Amino acid sequence: MIEGGWEYIWPAYAVALGGLTVLTVVVLARLLAWSRQARDLDRPK
Repeated sequence: MIEGGWEYIWPAYAVALGGLTVLTVVVLARLLAWSRQARDLDRPK
């Protein structure tokens, strides 16, 4: 490994982890919205 490369690796890990966190939040929000819509469709009118 190239000496002193850690100053590039840690920010790359941080950016990747941040992106995965945002993706997880978006997916969870969509799942909650879809489950709410499904419950509304199942309710008798």
